[in-house]
Parts: sequence; C-alpha cells; structure tokens
Amino acid sequence: MSTGRTALCGLLGDPVVHSLSPVMHSAAFAALGLDYAYLSFCVARQAVESALVGLRALGARGVNVTVPHKSAVLPFLDALDSTAERMGAVNTIVFTDGRAKGYNTDAFGFLQALTAAGFDPAGKKVAVLGAGGAAAAIAWALKNAGGSPVLVTRRTSLSRGRALARRLSLPAEVAELGKLRSVLDGVELLVNATGVGTTPHTDATLVPAELLRSGLTVFDVVYNPRETRLLREARLVGARTISGLEMLLYQGARSFELWTGKVPPIDIMRHAALGELGESVFVGRPVVLIGFMGSGKSVVSKALARRLGRRLLETDAMVERAAGKSIGRIFAEDGEAAFRRWEAVAVCEALAVPGAVVSCGGGVVLNAATAACFKEKAAVIYLKASPEVLATRLGHSRHRPLLQTGNRLAAITALLNERKASYEQAADITIDTSRLNVEGVADTIAAVIKSAGGAVASSSNTDGGRVTESLS
Repeated sequence: MSTGRTALCGLLGDPVVHSLSPVMHSAAFAALGLDYAYLSFCVARQAVESALVGLRALGARGVNVTVPHKSAVLPFLDALDSTAERMGAVNTIVFTDGRAKGYNTDAFGFLQALTAAGFDPAGKKVAVLGAGGAAAAIAWALKNAGGSPVLVTRRTSLSRGRALARRLSLPAEVAELGKLRSVLDGVELLVNATGVGTTPHTDATLVPAELLRSGLTVFDVVYNPRETRLLREARLVGARTISGLEMLLYQGARSFELWTGKVPPIDIMRHAALGELGESVFVGRPVVLIGFMGSGKSVVSKALARRLGRRLLETDAMVERAAGKSIGRIFAEDGEAAFRRWEAVAVCEALAVPGAVVSCGGGVVLNAATAACFKEKAAVIYLKASPEVLATRLGHSRHRPLLQTGNRLAAITALLNERKASYEQAADITIDTSRLNVEGVADTIAAVIKSAGGAVASSSNTDGGRVTESLS
C-alpha cells in the first residue's frame, strides 16, 4: 500500500502491457520491505518530453525506458553514463535533485547473464544476429569482455549493421544472414539479438536447425516464450542454451540497484517473472525450507504456514514419530545412515501433501535422490547464515549430534563448507537470515509466492498472530 513517502518508479514505452518489469520490481521492493511502487506508463512518441517533465515534478525516483523511446529520451536528460552515450540509447533513468541521468544496463545485463551461465567470451568468436539496440549493447559488451563479435543481418539491414559496426569500432565485417553457415565456422556463441520468435510468433527462427551443433552456446534475447524455437532446437542437438529472461533479469537488477542503492534479490525477481509467464515452481507446490541447523527453518516455517494458511510438516518430527525415538538416539544406536533413510521416507510423505510448508533437517540435501525429488516436486528455499551467527544461535545445545565437539564454530564451518554447494544446487531461492527476524523472512517468502501467482492467506484468517521472534 502506498504512503506519503512512497518512492515512484516505472516504465516508459509504447506498448508496455507485455513487460515483466512491473512484477519483477514490485516483488523485489516487497521482499526488501522498501516503500516503493512501480507503474507502467504507455507514452506516445510525441509525449515523451511531457512525461519526463511530469515524472520530475512528481518526485519520481527513476524509470525504465523501452521501445520505441530508448533514443527519443536523450534530448531531455541532463547526463548520460558512458555506455548509454556510446550506445545512443537509454533504458534506465535516475532522478536526483531534479536532474535526470540516463543509463544503459542492457550490456551489463547480457554480460552478467552470460557469466552466470558459465560462458567466458574472452578470445572467442561470437555471431550476433541483428543490428538494433539489443545487438548494439551485446556487441559492445562482448568487445569489452575480450570477445570477437560478428554482426549478422538481413540484406535489407546491412547498411544499418555496418554503421553500427563502425560506431562500435568492431573489427569484423558485417555478414549477411544468408551466409550464416560460413559465419558459424569457429563460432562458440550464437546470440539472437532480434525479436524473432517472440509470442505469438513462436514458430519463427532465423537459424536453420541443421546449423546448430553440440558444443555451441546459444543465447536468445527473447524471453516470452522462455524457450523459443531456436533454444529448443539448440537444446535438442546438445548445445548449451541461455534464455533472454536472464538478460532481462540482470539489466533490471542493475536498474533496481541504481534507484535504491540496495543489493537486488535476483532469485525473487526471477521467480516473479516466471510466475507472470506461468512457469513458477511456487504455484501449486509444497514449499520446502532447507538450510543448516540454526538458520531459522523451524520458526520461519511456523510463521510462514500461519501466513499462508497452509499445513506445516517438520521432517525431523516425522522421523521421530515413525522411529519411535529421538533423533539423538537414532544417531547413537543406529547411525547417521539409518537416520538418512528415515528422513528420505519422511520427505516423500511430506511432498505428497498439496501446498504444505515443509521444514527439513540440516543434512537433507546430502541424499542425492531426495534433492532430485525436491527439484521435481517442490519449491525450495535455502535459509543461510554465517558460521558465526549460526554458532551464536545454537549456543550450547546438546540436541545436535553432529556438533558434540569442543570447537563448535570449527565444526559448523566444516559442515557448512561440505554442504554449501548441495544447498545452493537444490534451492530455487536463497535468503540470508543473518540480520532478519522471523517475520521479515516469512514476509519475504510470502511476497515471492504472491508475486508468482500462488495463493496467500491473510494472517488474520489463520491460527494465530504474526511471529516477531528474532533470528539473530
């Protein structure tokens, strides 16, 4: 709900109804508890100046800019960052003390998505399809990262492509799309920087399937559908694929950082966008909380179950009921392997309960089959905290069989290092609970579920008040 202090952000374009930016940014604001609002503004080309004057007058914090206004806004800005100046295009504006500065975060977003996928463009030949704004940002990012981009365009766009190559000082000659077969010789990354393949024209592609091969990485800037025909055909021949949703996500995250000064919650923004596309794991699935002992799984799961109006299941308690003895006794009498078998059964039973909130033991991810089951059947949230915070929370507890040692911090650090990769691989979303209280964490998770299209009950309709216990 907006207040007299709500900071306004938004999107300028024409059209804007298709954009995922509002759901991404709204989810991020809610997750961090920021008093911000994000609105879409459909602005005709002749009204761009008036819109910017109005936003300044309203005290807006900033806006994103999409087609066809990325260049049209330039005359009405007070300053540009170096990338926007070189691109001749702006996709983010920040208002500060009545001044408007333009940024281009597309190049940043592309490179971040590429890096996150494990591809280093340095020293590699890259084919970039297109000669528009997206192609410009991508070619510029690749060149600065040490790559060798080659622009590939239709015959009707060759002059535009050559002008772009000169402006960016690209060393390679612009190629015609009809010669793509020869261009792809030695190419390790193929980027579609056009809108071909976008919904509703999902059967369109610029690349014949027979030109795709295993070992090639294919990046499509189109994000709706998330898997375009190009990406599907690339995946089927064994190529690595990267969806345009990742570029959208990272360029949006950079905008968020410029407006708020906060670290953007990437996972939360991604799942909000997936929810808008109807692909979020948070719709119709149990919500599973994993993490090291002391990370807050038990108390957060109780608060979350109340907030969502859902059934709470704790796998440790399920194991103790089934085994007829405490976890400590199971470890002492039967060993850890026996406990893990009991735990795997409990997880399967819990995931069979529609919409349940499931709190798991700290080592649940050590069972590869269980971790795979999470990916298939659940939305998984990893609660993490630093070893020092965990040691403080756990205190001198005698109910943790794996921590019965003289140097508890060392034991926690060693175990956490062993499990960290497994936690991260299993997780859909990671939340650092080091400085948050229970209510804050539960609110963050509930905001994600709501933004993804999952039902969220009012806390007044559930079985108790809100939990305010501190995790720290």
